[in-house]
Amino acid sequence: MSYFPLHTNCAAGECRSEHCSREYERSRERLQLVERPEPNTCRLLGAFSDCMRKTKRACRGHLYFHTNMGIVERTFRKYDCRRILAEAAAAPPVTRAPPPPPPPTVPAPLDDSVCSYRAAAAAEPVVCSLFGDPHVRTFGGEFQTCRLLGAWPLLDNAYLAAQVTNSRVGSDECATAPTKLTVIVKHSEPCTGQLTYEARANESLPRAFVDGAVSSGARSQHSAAVTTLVPGLHVAITVRHINATLEIRRVAGHLSFSARLPRELAEQPEARRGLQLCSRGCLQRERVDYRRVLSSVGRVDAVHAGRPVVLTAELVTDMCRQNRVIGPYLDACVFDALSTGKTAFMEAAREAQRDLERLLPQALRQLPNRTRLGSPVGGAPGRPAAAAPLLAAAAALWVLLRR
Repeated sequence: MSYFPLHTNCAAGECRSEHCSREYERSRERLQLVERPEPNTCRLLGAFSDCMRKTKRACRGHLYFHTNMGIVERTFRKYDCRRILAEAAAAPPVTRAPPPPPPPTVPAPLDDSVCSYRAAAAAEPVVCSLFGDPHVRTFGGEFQTCRLLGAWPLLDNAYLAAQVTNSRVGSDECATAPTKLTVIVKHSEPCTGQLTYEARANESLPRAFVDGAVSSGARSQHSAAVTTLVPGLHVAITVRHINATLEIRRVAGHLSFSARLPRELAEQPEARRGLQLCSRGCLQRERVDYRRVLSSVGRVDAVHAGRPVVLTAELVTDMCRQNRVIGPYLDACVFDALSTGKTAFMEAAREAQRDLERLLPQALRQLPNRTRLGSPVGGAPGRPAAAAPLLAAAAALWVLLRR
């Protein structure tokens, strides 16, 4: 019997991990397998692993590939498949008449509680966001401004993974902004199969996951679903069985991301956090002391409402106040306009503050109701630290590079 009819001879450089996943799901449905420790399941997992290994070189650094590879290897070990397959190979073949085909049935809906979050009703949510040039609000509530170029993980746990890719803004050597977001809802029996959502800054936001589905299906009460809030500009991904909401926006030609998770899922052991921006923030060497930068910036040529203007920190601060942003969101608004020369970029801070207000209202109420720029001290907004001479020198060099 063929458990995994794959054709893995593919062009060099082409990552085929999604093809392997689709064939795995098709084979599982065709054989009517329920994942459990038995030979057929183990053979299918082994074929899935072989398919993924054949495309490993082309998939280096690919979030979808590494997530899938980790899942299949953990499941293979959990089911003790090496022992099961060895025992099955040693057992004498049993000849039996094939069973009659089962009558066609429609799977009964799952009990509503099966795919509902089971933690205590008072489980505390936390929010992470990434927006602008770019700014990160960690699950712990710390704000950072970062120089992030290329792909970086936002979060990765047993149920969800998200990755952002940042690119340079225009011809600027320092300013970067999110241009691609990838979200993976991981397989979680019986609530959802694996689903992937991809957004690109130069395209309207998709209304569905990459396979065309908008949810995990009626049988599981659509536990994972994509909802379009503003066509092409704003979508929400909900994962009901872990009580998670992810929101993606397209603002001023770039992307922003917000995620609300239960604290128990967001807070991982130190060894598992890796470089996740939502847990750790960006690396120390990638952080920008934006307050020092703003205190040194003079005048910036820009375009506003189609007309050339000269921006100053004072003028941009007044413009940002009109967007009703406060505290660190005001600082981010001013920084983004001055660092990119794009006044439209001020919308990113406004929309990120709105997301926080909707996803975690109490967190917004705890922000300082400040409508002036923060004083130029070291550290992240809201978490002042002692000024460091090395950081000051780096900030001065950053400003010189921009002129």
